[in-house]
Amino acid sequence: MNLMSGILAIIVVILIIVVFLFLFVTFLLSMQRRTEILVGKDAPELKKTLTPTQKFILAASSPTIANHYKCVIDIWDTHTSDRGVQQAIELFQWGWGDFTYENVKNMADDCLNRGYNSKYQEFCSADVSSPEFISKYTDFERGLFEEMKQKYPKQGMLAWDLVRTLSILGGAYMGGIMEYSEAAKMALDVCRLLQENFSSWDDMVGSYTLGYWFWRGQKKKDRLKYYKKLKRTWIYQISWDTVLKESEL
Repeated sequence: MNLMSGILAIIVVILIIVVFLFLFVTFLLSMQRRTEILVGKDAPELKKTLTPTQKFILAASSPTIANHYKCVIDIWDTHTSDRGVQQAIELFQWGWGDFTYENVKNMADDCLNRGYNSKYQEFCSADVSSPEFISKYTDFERGLFEEMKQKYPKQGMLAWDLVRTLSILGGAYMGGIMEYSEAAKMALDVCRLLQENFSSWDDMVGSYTLGYWFWRGQKKKDRLKYYKKLKRTWIYQISWDTVLKESEL
């Protein structure tokens, strides 16, 4: 009996290891495929099919790739994969709550009209030496506010809110609760706001990074490093001054 139990335990362990290895290999192959696209292996064909406006939306959304790919310009056909759709839904629920059309609209509206940048705007108009303000934010957060004021006096961490809006729209489209036409049109409007408020990709990502640090509560440079890696690929060959056209969606 003890021998049989031992054999069964070994079989269970072996099965667990096999399943783990299968999932791990599948994940690696998926990431390899994405990396091949990012580094330009499939760029010639993609450049033929994506319009300049679509390329711009993709580039503007790309800082979120360090988290998980979510973009209305779905170059990996995530929305056609059951697993990809489920991942988009799960990630949205983790970050934004109920995966419903109404909540998507509310979250996008919040990012556009209030967002984290409202905290920076409050800092600019508040008495930063008052006990009330000091108790409301940590030393780290107040230090970031000062850095924003020095580097982005007008914008603050606006890019963080705008790029997060693109991520929301991408997740809604890939999860199947928003049509491409609506999500892409809203993404186009967001990208025009980015162009109005920033002067380059580096400028945008600088503001985005400050917002990311504020959100994380630490100066974690993973997404900044990923952006620098992506800058060597075809994605950021699109000019910041690209004229964005609704007809190119």
